Amino acid sequence: MSMRLALVSIFCISALTAAEKKLQPFPVGGEFSLGLDSFRSLPEGSFGGNMGAVGSLNIAYALPWQDQGVGVQGGGSFGVYTWDGRGSTDSKALQLQGFATVGLFRTTPHESGFNAGACYDWNIENKYGVYSRNPTMAQVRGQFGYLCKGGNEFGLLGSYATETAHKHFGALPIKFKAINQVNAFWRHIFKNTAETMIWGGSPYAKGLMFSSGRAGTYIVGASFKAPLTRSLSMNGHGVYMGARSGSGDVESKNYAANVSFALTYSFGASKAGSRPYLPLANNSNFLVDTNKNY
Repeated sequence: MSMRLALVSIFCISALTAAEKKLQPFPVGGEFSLGLDSFRSLPEGSFGGNMGAVGSLNIAYALPWQDQGVGVQGGGSFGVYTWDGRGSTDSKALQLQGFATVGLFRTTPHESGFNAGACYDWNIENKYGVYSRNPTMAQVRGQFGYLCKGGNEFGLLGSYATETAHKHFGALPIKFKAINQVNAFWRHIFKNTAETMIWGGSPYAKGLMFSSGRAGTYIVGASFKAPLTRSLSMNGHGVYMGARSGSGDVESKNYAANVSFALTYSFGASKAGSRPYLPLANNSNFLVDTNKNY
C-alpha cells in the first residue's frame, strides 16, 4: 500500500510540475510583416520618390526581472524599390534598402504606468538618391510615454544622428545622415488590441542641406494596427516633413514623406516585456538629410 501511495504521489507531483511548465508565460514574441512602401527624402532631389515591397521581422525577449515588463528587442527589414528603374545615374538598377534595430525597453504590466524604450538604428542603402550612392547611416532613437487607464498613452519620441556617410560622385563630395527630430505623441490601444498613434514635432539642430538652420520646418505622422484574426493584422504608418522656404530654396525638392501598409503576423508574447515596444527603423522614423540633391 505504501509503495502504491508513493507511486501515485510521484505521478501527481510530475503531472502538476508539467502543468505548471505549460502555464509558464512565453518570454519571446515578435512580428513578421510583408507590405508596400512609398517614400521620398531630401536625397531624392527632383525625383518623385520610391515605391517598393518590404519584408520585416521584429522580435522581443522578456528579461527575468520579476515581471516588470523589461525586455530587449531586435530586428530588421529589407526593401526592393524602383522595379523598372528611373532616370538616374543608374537607371536600370533596383534600389535596395535595409534597416536594423536593437534596443531595450520597459512596458508597464498594469493598466496604467510608464513605458520607455531606447534603441540604435542602422540604415543601409544601395543605389540611393539622385547620385545613386550606397551610404550607411545610424541614429539613436527613444520613446517615453505614460499609459493612462482607458488605453491612452501620451509621451515624447525622438532621434539623434550618430553616423554620417561620406561618398563621392566624381570629385563632388556627397554626405548623408539621419535628421534629428523630436515629437510629442498620443497612442490609443483599443480593447480588441487595435491601435492608433499620431505624432507631431520638428527637426532640430543644424542639417546638411542648408548653411544654417534645420533640415525642415515641421513633422507630422501617424500609424495604425487593425486586427484581422488573433494573429494577423493590417498595419500602416506615414510621415510628412515640411520643406524649408526662402530665397533660393526649392520646396518641391526639400520635403520628406512616407506611406506604408503591411500584413503582419504576430507570434508568442504571453509575458510582460515579450512584445516589442519600439517599431523597427523605417522611412517614417529615420528621415535622411544630404548636402546635395541636384
